[in-house]
Order: sequence, then structure tokens, then C-alpha cells
Amino acid sequence: MSTHYDSTNTLTVSNREQHPTYPRPSYLVKREQGAFQLTIALPGVSRDNLNVSLEKGLLTVTGSRASGELHPDKDPSSGRAPEGYHLQTRLHPDLNPEAMSAQLENGILALVVPEKESAKKRDIPIN
Repeated sequence: MSTHYDSTNTLTVSNREQHPTYPRPSYLVKREQGAFQLTIALPGVSRDNLNVSLEKGLLTVTGSRASGELHPDKDPSSGRAPEGYHLQTRLHPDLNPEAMSAQLENGILALVVPEKESAKKRDIPIN
């Protein structure tokens, strides 16, 4: 079962941009302390087989699984483990992709994208 949750409407994931052979991984989007965190489940994917790229506001994550995986995460529709994962999402213009960070640990990729300073809430002084 896949988990796809973005209550912020800050990241837009489209089926049209799906990779032809890799399924879309489970992911979760949440807002924390002036930034958005995109957490993506990529079981069996190592750093060497992971590619994260950004072009014209389109974030693309593609990961291939290592062959001979002991405990494959089975794709319920096919009955066999997927060879990899592919996710594309368009970043909102209020986010700062230049300050984005990424960390892969235990098959979970965490991408943190801060908001631009101009998009953050500020109080306006009244004279």
C-alpha cells in the first residue's frame, strides 16, 4: 500500500510524469520550521544507485534497487519486487531549491526545501 500525503499543496506530483518501468514510491510531505520536508521510501536503493535532480522547478528522484535484495518490497500489482522507483514533483515558486538538502538513511530519502525569505510570514509595523 502506498502512502501519498501533501496537506500543504506545495509539491505537485503528476502521474503524467511517471517513469515507464519504475513505480512511484511512497512519500510524505510536511512543513517544519520554515521548510518543507519530502520523505520518500526507497527500500533497497543505495546512494550509488540514487539520482536526485532539479531542472526548471521540476524535482526528479530515480533510484535503482540493488540486485539480489534479501527482502524485496513486492509490487502488489505484479507480484514481484520493483526494479526501482521514480518520482517527479514540481516545486512551488515560494521554495528555495538552491538551499535544498538531501539525506538517505535506511532506505528513506529526506529532502528538505526551505521557504524563500520573501515567502515567510512577517509582521508589518504600523506607524
